[in-house]
Amino acid sequence: MYKKVKEKEVEDSSPEILAWSREDKGYLQTPIMYIFPQSGDEIKDKKFFIIKDYEKALFYNKGELVGVLTGGLYQIDKKARIKGTEIVYIDISLIEIPWGIPQIKGIPTKDGYIVGLYGDLKLRINDVKVFYNDIVAGTKIWTIQDLKDWITSLLHTSLRDIFKKYNAKNIMLENREKVINLVSTKIKEEFVKYGLVLDTFNVIGIKTAENVEKLFEEEKEKLLYLNTQKNSILQRIKELKDKLNELQNLLLDDKLTKMEYEKKKQLIQIFIEESEEELRKLKINLEDFSKDESSITNSSKIIENKLKICKYCGKEIDEDSKICSYCGNDLEI
Repeated sequence: MYKKVKEKEVEDSSPEILAWSREDKGYLQTPIMYIFPQSGDEIKDKKFFIIKDYEKALFYNKGELVGVLTGGLYQIDKKARIKGTEIVYIDISLIEIPWGIPQIKGIPTKDGYIVGLYGDLKLRINDVKVFYNDIVAGTKIWTIQDLKDWITSLLHTSLRDIFKKYNAKNIMLENREKVINLVSTKIKEEFVKYGLVLDTFNVIGIKTAENVEKLFEEEKEKLLYLNTQKNSILQRIKELKDKLNELQNLLLDDKLTKMEYEKKKQLIQIFIEESEEELRKLKINLEDFSKDESSITNSSKIIENKLKICKYCGKEIDEDSKICSYCGNDLEI
């Protein structure tokens, strides 16, 4: 059906050579697949076809896959230059895709909050046969936008499986990194099934209700209470130690007998030890809450970042957003 030949044997500009010539239609409308012949094309006019280094091709004859081809120049056998021969070019270069799930179509958490999120990823099409059969599935045109739409649908399913196990607070605070890692691992596994290799996956922002801070109001109040308690215990310990010094001075001034001094000293030391143990336990709680407080600060950046207005829905969103986290529209179109 075909054979690979040395490129120097033919002229690149020859009309007998088939190659994928791309048009600039804007990034998201960039095709990642090209099928020959298109309407009006004649396979009989072509003797050679070129596959570039960042492409792979599927060679079909009468609906049957003959081979998966990598970069190079190929000569088409005369018997294959007939109706029924089809060459499917697929771009295997690194593709960067911004993705987003708007809050209005967001993912429910275990405790019923709806979460929207957005980010970006980079991927390559590795197994072109699986990609063409299982994702493209007979479609004649496939662009980066089509791939983005398919990924969004896959993300929706994968995120539902993960988010249903976590409360909103877990996702936003305590287990934020864990959840993101779970999502990344899940997406990688799913991509492999469809012939895709995930290079990077980033979650740039997570959105809950606009009054998201109320979720953490109780924790903030408790943190304030613990800090108040801590200061109170520290003051108590200081006063008890001052009392010990006073007792010692009374003893030195013979205003207190040795027996009275030892009795009162022992009692005060018991109070100090109890207070120090209470302080130790309180500090453990404060350390845990400090981690949450740090997470709250980090999460609040989602809300406190410089904002801009989405030109589609009018909502305030992060200044650097490529995807509106409310309506899901691409802001670069």
